Amino acid sequence: MKHSIQEKRKRFSAIQIIRAVIQLAAFLLIPGLFISVFSGIGAIYTALIGGTFVFSEQIGNILLVAAVFLITALWGRFFCGYICSFGAMQDLLWQIGKRIVRKPLIPERADRVLKHLKYAVLLFIVVGVWTFGVGSAAIWSPWTVFGMYASPWAGLPATLAFLSLGGALLALIIVGSLFIERFFCKYLCPLGALFTLASRFRLFRIKKPSAACGNCRMCSRNCSMAIPLYQHDEVRSGECIDCMRCVGACRRNNVKASAVPAVCGTLAATAIAGVTFMGNIIKTDTALQAATQKTVISTESVGKFKDGLYKGSAPGFRGFTDVTVKVSSGMISEITVDTSFDDNEYLSKASKSVIPAIIEAQDTDVDTVSGATYSSQAIINAAKDALSLQLASDSTDTSAETGETAPAETQTEEATLAPTEQETGSESNDEAFSDDTAAGTFADGVYNGSGSGYRGTTEVAVTVENGAITDITVTSYQDDSQFFFRAEEGVIAAILSEQSVEVDSVSGATFSSNSIKEAVASALDLSYSNPNSSMGGSSHGPHGMHMR
Repeated sequence: MKHSIQEKRKRFSAIQIIRAVIQLAAFLLIPGLFISVFSGIGAIYTALIGGTFVFSEQIGNILLVAAVFLITALWGRFFCGYICSFGAMQDLLWQIGKRIVRKPLIPERADRVLKHLKYAVLLFIVVGVWTFGVGSAAIWSPWTVFGMYASPWAGLPATLAFLSLGGALLALIIVGSLFIERFFCKYLCPLGALFTLASRFRLFRIKKPSAACGNCRMCSRNCSMAIPLYQHDEVRSGECIDCMRCVGACRRNNVKASAVPAVCGTLAATAIAGVTFMGNIIKTDTALQAATQKTVISTESVGKFKDGLYKGSAPGFRGFTDVTVKVSSGMISEITVDTSFDDNEYLSKASKSVIPAIIEAQDTDVDTVSGATYSSQAIINAAKDALSLQLASDSTDTSAETGETAPAETQTEEATLAPTEQETGSESNDEAFSDDTAAGTFADGVYNGSGSGYRGTTEVAVTVENGAITDITVTSYQDDSQFFFRAEEGVIAAILSEQSVEVDSVSGATFSSNSIKEAVASALDLSYSNPNSSMGGSSHGPHGMHMR
């Protein structure tokens, strides 16, 4: 008997080691696969009810969803137990949480009731979000925020993502997972609700004749999903994630599972992960090449932009997306996605709709694509960043007969920091200048000024020594740090070098750059028109989201 228990534990350890290796590999290589599966379901559903379903466009989603659910229906929830990164995170948190002495004990009846919450969550998403678009523009999903931060090597998104509703829910799930094993999977996971239904009649089942069990209930106590296994001779519950912990926990060697279905299910789950990962690698270049749209511009047309190539950058789902905008005959004729860390299926879907819309409207104020919101917003904001100075100055440029506005790279007429005559008794920083001050020089002193950024006010202190600007210190700002620091370093150095506020903004941090330039101009009482007012600064971005 003792020998049998030792063999059992060795077999159990081997199963758990293999499972842990698969979980780690899935977490590192395809952390957002569970998002892709659920988003694929949503994309198919919204296309069907919206009358926009095209099989060729949905083939990727159909294959992924069909493969995952077929395996679930045959072998059970191997996806949840082995390759779901969100589940792996919860397993890790539970191991850490074991050190917590006092944990809540969920009564069996209460646990059974709470497990129905995930069906309510699923219903809300299907009816509220997918059907009626409730909250579709907000970052409400903890899955989404987790997917953004699960690949730090691809670049971290804006801190706003973690400060969203989805970020708050993710924090709640993290805390809950320390106290309750698989907290999200049991009670809140909408994809888990679908898997539970799909796996009710699976072929792979764990058997445990209750006649030989006694009253130990070790299998039930070790079940990750808190299934009352002691009540059954065969595990039929759709809640089972095939973790096999009950097999190793049984001291009587009474809980058994056929190795063939288990191996088949594991290999099938691993195959899905591998195919998905390799497919992403192979199709990434294709997606970027496809993310280029052109339109034919009449040679007789004269648009509002200066001909040339302009580059811009903006954060997407996993990192920054860089684009190049081509202007021909004064009109946007081509937009190319140069680099992006977003998943290729979403990037490709977004580019096919958003880029033609921008070209047709000759403006970046266009709608995002349902099911690819983050990639859509990345392309829109990157194009806006590329054309920021031109879009901002278009409404105020009255000198060009053709309506063209020179980009920052081609501007040759720079305003200097020459003082202007001040009326007696005028306010602000008039004392910084004197009537006999030479052009381009200022009275020595320290002057304070403010400018409008993306989220609020930027304040600076400008030091003038020997008639020249020698130091610019930012005393407060309200923009996102990752953008503001980039702007601060580049713009301040340029102003000090040129002794002028008419310097280029930092790509990818245009709003913060403009706020610093306006603040310096305000401190020195110079005339400066902040483009942020016409670019949507200090306001909400597309569809109510704060975007950069």
